[in-house]
Amino acid sequence: MSGAARGTHSMKLYFSPTSPFARIVHIAALEKEVVDQIEFIPAREPGAGLDRLNPLDKIPTLITDDGETLIESRLIALYIDGLGTPRLYPADPAARRRVLQQEAIILGVMDAAGLRRQEARREDSEQSAWWIGRQMLKFQRGLDKIENELDSFTANDTIVPLELCVALEYIDRFQASIPEFEWRAKHPKMAAWQARYRETPSVAATRPPGD
Repeated sequence: MSGAARGTHSMKLYFSPTSPFARIVHIAALEKEVVDQIEFIPAREPGAGLDRLNPLDKIPTLITDDGETLIESRLIALYIDGLGTPRLYPADPAARRRVLQQEAIILGVMDAAGLRRQEARREDSEQSAWWIGRQMLKFQRGLDKIENELDSFTANDTIVPLELCVALEYIDRFQASIPEFEWRAKHPKMAAWQARYRETPSVAATRPPGD
């Protein structure tokens, strides 16, 4: 994996190279310059044992240097953010709330896209039009919100623009099979921003193979 740890590892990250949530954590570690302290463990390889560490068997999962187990991407990113500067989550309470709110919208869009994709993997006769409509409504409303407030989502050097770029690349991965994932035509400002921002070093270094 690009940017994988070298030298002495004090933390263990259970990951998959195609998981956007694990990618966000990897990007945070690169931005905070602590990636060399992390051992990256492919969570789906036989014998990895993630299910014994995380009752939800979900990626990513981090084992900290003192043995604490963290099982959610935002929690892990917040932990990594506390290991050094610059801050990906502002210290000022009001600014921090804004970042967490924007982060919630981005992760919600990505969750909706993931649930829509899971439904597409079912037989046509088993798919729920109601469920698909519900997820796509969240998907479209979330992206519309970001487009309308793009400057506030992307103007600062926080976790938010990094997560947004990851989310858009995740959505792009499935556009060929799920045409309603096409988002650029209705969100031109975001499309222009993403075309530039995707070359950010930590984003480029963690891009999954084939993307």
